[in-house]
Amino acid sequence: MSAELHGDYFWMLDLVATDQVVRRRALARHQALVAAEGEALHRWNGLWAVERTETPTQPRLVAEMDQASADQLWHHKRTIHGPVRAFLDSAPDDDVTEALWAPFAVLYLRWEADYPTEWGAPESRMWSPWATKEMLLLRFERGGLPEGVRPEIAELILSALGRPYRCKDWMYARLVRHLDPSFLDRVAALTAADDPLVRLRAQFVLHAAESRERRITRASWQRWLSASG
Repeated sequence: MSAELHGDYFWMLDLVATDQVVRRRALARHQALVAAEGEALHRWNGLWAVERTETPTQPRLVAEMDQASADQLWHHKRTIHGPVRAFLDSAPDDDVTEALWAPFAVLYLRWEADYPTEWGAPESRMWSPWATKEMLLLRFERGGLPEGVRPEIAELILSALGRPYRCKDWMYARLVRHLDPSFLDRVAALTAADDPLVRLRAQFVLHAAESRERRITRASWQRWLSASG
């Protein structure tokens, strides 16, 4: 997919702008593209219902379904989900493609961190945003962190440690092992936080970083809590 992506994607950076007017403008643009993608999919589904097959026999249906499919893909690629999918589809050893699209993958995660209501709004996506978040964190864990996005990933980890839990946040702990060991000093600073839950999370991450050979799972946190009393 990455080779087929065309257009200006840098406007998407405004989805996390602190200026509300700028951010709202970018959000409206993104949501308009999502709406157009949904309309194209609805049109394709209506055409499919005529013969209930993806390979209809009527030439008119074939042409209209092809057009609806092309319209959906065109709009999808121009939402933030286009570059996100390009990153997910890139090979971990494809440094050029990865460097091109990894910043947009991080942007997607930062959007969720900074403006979760706008990120998770039904108007902002076609499919589950939590599934996309999970796939991105898994991709970063398995493929490693491109050097250019490591500072932002570090900030996202600290943000996840310090806020009320959100779906899939536990996966951020897996990324600590890909960062410079000096990052653990910033995590250690959170062990003195006022919030006891933040202190415990920081302690858990430090514990997990010491056991690099042990894979962190959803149950790791509960087991550590039980073992540590």
